[in-house]
Amino acid sequence: MATILSVIDTAYRATLEEQDDTSLWFTHACKNSGADVHILLTGNAVNYAVKTQNPKPLHLGTSSVSSPNKFHEDLESFTKTGSKVFFIKEDLIERGIGTDSLIGIEGIKRSNLASFIDDYDHIWHW
Repeated sequence: MATILSVIDTAYRATLEEQDDTSLWFTHACKNSGADVHILLTGNAVNYAVKTQNPKPLHLGTSSVSSPNKFHEDLESFTKTGSKVFFIKEDLIERGIGTDSLIGIEGIKRSNLASFIDDYDHIWHW
């Protein structure tokens, strides 16, 4: 079976409209359908793995998003399927996020990215 790496770089895409990150949702749906897929968080998406997030409901006039997504819980659920979630260490450092604030995922150095990606048959970049 082909292995897939889903690189999620753009954070909070369509999260107001969909109340979910479409790339994260799609990746998880593919895993649930039997795909051998893993996630690499890069850029602003490394924030998805911060376990202390507590998003509050958003109110816009008379409309509201009463149950905002908790991406760290989605990622934890994804890892329980046997898939792995990784992040770029330098992206975390640039944003001032400590590794102790993350769910249990593995960091990789940007200098090792090419050899890391080489282990996968297909790369999806969001």
